[in-house]
Parts: sequence; structure tokens; C-alpha cells
Amino acid sequence: MFKNYLTSIFRYVSRNKAFSTINVLGLAIGMMACMLIMQFVLHEFSYDNFHSKKDRIVRLQLDRYNKGEISTRWASGALGIGPDLKANFPEVETIVRMRNSNSVFSYGDVYFKEEGVYYASEDFFKVFSFKLIEGVDSTVLKEPFKVVLSQSLAKKYFGDENPIGKTIRNNGKVDYEVTGVFEDFPANTHMKVNALLSFESFVSLVNNPQQMTSWQWDGFLTYLLLKENVDIKTFEAKIPAYVQKREGEVLKRVNGDMIFNLQPITSIHLDSDFMGEFKPNGNRRSAYFLSIVAVLILVIAWINYINLSTAKSIERAREVGVRKVMGSFRAQLVQQFLFESVLLNTIAVLIAIVLVIVLTPSFSELTGRQLDYLLFKENSFWLWMAGLIVGGALLSGIYPAFVLSAYKPVEVLKGRFKNSGQGVLFRKGMVIAQFVASITLIIGTFTVYRQISYMQEQELGVNLEQTLVLNSPNVVDSTYEQKFAVFKEQIKQFSEVINVSASSSVPGRQPGWNAGGIRRLSQREDESNQYRVIMMDHDFIPLYGLKVLAGRGFSGETSNEWTRVLINEAAAKRLGFAKIEDAINDQIYFWGDTFSIAGVLKNYHQESLKKEHEPLVFRYSAAPGGFYSIKFRTSDVKESMSRFEEQWKELFPGNPFISFFLDDHYNQQYQADQQFGKVFGIFSALAIFIACLGLFGLSSLTAIQRTKEIGVRKVLGASVSSILRLVTKDYLVLMLLAILVSVPLAWWIMDGWLNAFANKILLSWWIFALPSLVVVSIALATVSIHTLKAARTNPTRSLRYE
Repeated sequence: MFKNYLTSIFRYVSRNKAFSTINVLGLAIGMMACMLIMQFVLHEFSYDNFHSKKDRIVRLQLDRYNKGEISTRWASGALGIGPDLKANFPEVETIVRMRNSNSVFSYGDVYFKEEGVYYASEDFFKVFSFKLIEGVDSTVLKEPFKVVLSQSLAKKYFGDENPIGKTIRNNGKVDYEVTGVFEDFPANTHMKVNALLSFESFVSLVNNPQQMTSWQWDGFLTYLLLKENVDIKTFEAKIPAYVQKREGEVLKRVNGDMIFNLQPITSIHLDSDFMGEFKPNGNRRSAYFLSIVAVLILVIAWINYINLSTAKSIERAREVGVRKVMGSFRAQLVQQFLFESVLLNTIAVLIAIVLVIVLTPSFSELTGRQLDYLLFKENSFWLWMAGLIVGGALLSGIYPAFVLSAYKPVEVLKGRFKNSGQGVLFRKGMVIAQFVASITLIIGTFTVYRQISYMQEQELGVNLEQTLVLNSPNVVDSTYEQKFAVFKEQIKQFSEVINVSASSSVPGRQPGWNAGGIRRLSQREDESNQYRVIMMDHDFIPLYGLKVLAGRGFSGETSNEWTRVLINEAAAKRLGFAKIEDAINDQIYFWGDTFSIAGVLKNYHQESLKKEHEPLVFRYSAAPGGFYSIKFRTSDVKESMSRFEEQWKELFPGNPFISFFLDDHYNQQYQADQQFGKVFGIFSALAIFIACLGLFGLSSLTAIQRTKEIGVRKVLGASVSSILRLVTKDYLVLMLLAILVSVPLAWWIMDGWLNAFANKILLSWWIFALPSLVVVSIALATVSIHTLKAARTNPTRSLRYE
């Protein structure tokens, strides 16, 4: 029986090569797109699932409130909360605290600036399932001045030597003994760690036991390992009462609050975008968006199969009639056509898998994720593939199978068969559904690109052009300020250099200092607020083209300049000044000291346009640590950089020369949105291609089925253009119906997406009209190919057809 089925399918495919190619190619491209997207989505949802205790590990996320409004959302929050929770709540089994270290490691003459260096408490390897290659999990981080290196970092410094027991120096001052080596962290973890310094080292360096219990010192990641069967939400509900008991008086004085949220470790990657993260995380909404795109593309491909199969059914009617006359039962015919569907879906899946294997490296680069064919190693993936074949065959094959098997042999063999009105209506509904999805996707893509372009084209209020930024040295001594002054003057001697400045932060980076308790001297303590603080020298303002609206900027010639501060417009408003001029020479209090306001700067975008202008306070320092900014007259700085590096090595030995261009660095804030836009755009284009591929096949069949009609019309005097209008009119009506459905749907979806941006585009009518016009034009052009061919055919040939 199956041999007969295969023979029948082979004959059918041989006679209908173009139709079969369109059918299989549409399915294969749809499945490929679905697999690529789902590979990415499943990778996003796999983060931190490998931890054996994942169901019990949570991270404390801190929201600091100021006068009832959120002022800072920390991933790395208060230092003292962890030990207090462990001591006062039986639900907590143990804790892990971590703190970022700005490190330059050196071993002999080898030194590098290292990213991903953290202080970590002793239970780190007992709580998390990161594999230790060398060392014992309970002891490697127990004592002060011990370090555990990643496998790649150990290789980098020690080559093939055994690193255990050897000493590595941090920032040219403190020696750490290597007590362990861990396997490089996998790509699917929210952590980015290359070395772990024992937390007891940090305690020893601070050398202040009272300060180690502080709840007002932020920047510390705290993980809790809860005991078995502890309900996370129930435990979380107990924390606010304890916060008030422990810190209530302090919070009341500053009119603030602290809200701690427990983040399950498996949800951090998709749901966390707070201050102090290890690295940029993913986005659950984007993952869901792409999942919907994947499903829509697959559905469009299946609709193509259904449409083309049912439309082609008129040409298979006689085959069905003959089979029924020869004794075939309807169940056997259904079985045959379902078998055909399974076979075509299997071929499409195999083609799709080959395409996925070929395209995964490029797709990984596009998404910024190391996908590495991990899905092909998962049993669940192959089960999903089997489900895709069977499910796809049933969904795309069951309707054509029942339609074809239902034909009455007497009418078919007498030639009185015609497509049912219900069948035609069903196909039209499927075409509308395809183009609703396609138009919605292309409008979404266009909106994403417009929003990203809008953010990149807006006036920032700060000049980023031709600015090279150097990371300031880590290894310094008491002569650092004098050395920086020499370095600055030497660099300014180059003719291509306009200016040089030092600052604790540069545009495109969130200021690392978040100071609370800042108020005017005339205000009460409970009127204090939180502000971001940036340290700068006197050249920062002219170098970046910042505008002083009132007062003056910093001066390198004025004595006691450190007692003065600058603020931006947003800070002046928060401080309660009716006019910015009123702020000049007013006194503000913070960090236990009094400062005089020397000037007010115009608001500029320190960070991306996704955020509002933040209140900023600027303090003066002749040589702040963090970054050196160099402004050039020209964009060609390759030769200059080599000369800068020579000066650097002479003045700051033991410090690597690390630089970046500020405009590129600033635009990295939009990288995730750009990647999302590219992925969204590529697969939206694929959706339109698949839909048009189906429309191409459908219009071909329509042209064939209306060959005699077109011939008669030409004999009666119809022109090619009138025939073209006649045939395309039906499709144009379907396109217009699709637009009527897709435009409000796209507006609803994209309006929700844009709400995440403080500065956003308006959803004007042309944002919907232009993509709709493009899709309709492509669709009509596709339909016109076969219609024009039929309309130009000699009517004598058309009337002889069949």
C-alpha cells in the first residue's frame, strides 16, 4: 500500500515540479525561520537552568525610593542585608555576597586589565553549579587574599604551569594566592566572571567591621540559598517589616524607603535590567515577540500548503474519481493524502535543518549569542522536530485530504466538477490571514528602525565627535595627580589634539556614584533627595561642549575649587529652585560637607534617549580616576594613538593602554534594540517572501483555471490591462481587508513597545501606510506575473486549452 502511495506521490511531483517546489520550499523556509528563532528563544530561556539548586537560589534586588518615587533600581544593592537575613530568618540556608573589582592583574612582566573580576564569599561554589577543576569548593575562597581563576585566565598568565599556590598581584599593590581554577562559565548564565577574589580580602582592605554591616552602602550582589520547600513569595512578604524594624528611623529621616525583591536565578536574564548587572541581559518581551514571529512564519508556510493543495485539487479530481471507481474508500484516500503531507513535511524539515546548520553561525553573530548548535544535542529538540513533522502534516494536510477525498466520482468523471464556494472562501480567508501577519510584522520592523534612528539622530546636548577615551590607570601611587598633569600637557602639545579632560564617567555610561541625602542648607533633612554624581576636571565642560546656563564652570586656577559643585537643570528643579539663577552661590549639603553651587549646566543626555534627563551633581577634582577624554581636530588618530601609548607607558608603567571612541561606545546602548530590529526585520521579510511565494503559486493556478475565460474575453475585445485589472481586483480586495485588520493590531503592539522609551517617535499615519503600500505592491506584482502571461497568450491557444 505504501509502495503505491510513494509511486503516486512520485508521479504527481514529476508532473508538477514547479508547484511541488513552491510547496516544499515555502514549508522549508518557514520551518528554518521558526527553528532559528526558537533556537534563540530556547537559548534565552535556558539561562542558569544548569544549577542543581536553581529552584532555591534567589537574588536580592533593591529599589531605593525617594519621597515615594523610585530613585535607583539596584541589581547590586545594600551590603549588610545578606548577613542580617541569614541571622534572622530560618528560611535562609546560606548567602553569597559579591562585589565588582576594577582590576589590573600582573604576574611577573605580564599584566592585563581584566573584566569580570569579583570579590565573592566562601560558599560561592557550594551554592552555584560552576565546576571547579582545581581546589575544594568549601575552602578556595575562605581566607583573605585568595583568588580562583577561570581556566582561560589561568592559561593566559601561567601557560601550561600548575597555577595552584602561585601569586598574582592586583592593581600593583596586593598579592593573591591562587587556590583554585574553575571551568569557564557557560554562555547561558547571567554572570560574567573571569576571576573570584575571596570576600574576606575585601573585608580586610576596608578594615572597618561596623561599615561591613551598613545598609546604606550599595553595589553588592547578594544571593540567598533558601531551604527546601520555602515559598519565595511568602518569604519576600516578610522582608518589608524587617526593613522598617532595622532601618526605619534612618529611612524616615531622609524621606526614603528600601524595597527588596527576590529574583529567582532562572528569571534574572530575561527580567532584570538594573544598576550593577554583570552584563546586559535579555528581554522577556523581545523573546515573546520573536516567538510570535516564529509561529506566524510557520503558520504562513502551512497556510501556503493548504491553499495551494486545495486550489490544485481541481487537477486531482479525476485521479480521486478513478480511485473511487476502482474501489478506494474515503479513509484510504485520506490516508494517502496525509501520507503525502507527512512526506513533504519531512523533506521540508530535512531541508530546514540543513539550512539551520549552515546559517546558525551567522545568526549567532547577528543576535550576539553563542548558540553553538546546542539545540541539536537536546533530546527535546528532536522530539519537537518529530512533533513539527506530525503536527505540521496534520495541520497542513488534513483539510486538503478531506476536501480531495470528498469528491463524487460520477460528477468528476463527467467533467461537471468545480471548486466549492466554501473552499474558495476558505482560501481567501487564509490569504487574508497571511497578509495580516506579514503587514503587521513589516509595520513593526519599520517602527523599530524609525525609533532607533530617531534616538541616534536627536541632539544630545553633548559633543561626542572625534573623542577618544582612555581608561585611567589602576596601578597608581602618591604622585598620580602630578603624573596626570604631565600626561595631559604632553598630549595637548600634539597639533591634532584640541583638549584633554579627566572624569569619573563619560557620556554613554551611568554615573557610578548615586548619592542620597543631598539637600539645600535651608531645607530640612526629610527634604533631601538622591542624585547621580560625576567627578570632573575644569576641561570637561569645554571638551564636551556643555552649555553653562547660569554662573560659571570649574576653573583650574581658583583655589578651593573642590568646595564648589555644578548641577544640571534637572537637579536645580529637584532642589526646588524657581529659577536656575537662584541656585548660584546657594549652599548644598551632602557626604557630610557643605558645597557652594558655582553654576548650572543645560540638561544633556548622559545616557541613551531611552531615559529622561537625570538630576546630576558635578564635583571638581584635578585628576579624578575613571576616564581620560581626548578631543581631536581630525578623525584619523592611528598615528597619534601610538605616540599617546608611548607617553602612557612612561608615566603609568604596569597599566595597559585601553581606549575606545566615544561615539561608538555611546551607540552601544542601542545595540540590543538594533539586534532586535535586525532579527525582526529579516524574519518579517521572510514572512512576506513566503506569503508571496504562496500567492505566486495560487495566482498561477488561478490563471490556469481561468485560461478559457481570458481567451473568450480577448476574442470579445478585452485589452491586456482590463484583464489584469479583472484578475488583480480580487487580490486587491483581500489586501485591503488585510490592511484594515493589521493596522490597528500593529498600532496596539508597537504603542506598547514604544512605552518603554522616554523619548519616542509618534505613530504617524505614514508609518502604517508606507509598509502597507510596499506589501500590497509586492503582492500585486507577484499576482501580475502569471496574469500578464495568460493575458498575452494567443486566444486561439487559450480556447484549445483542455
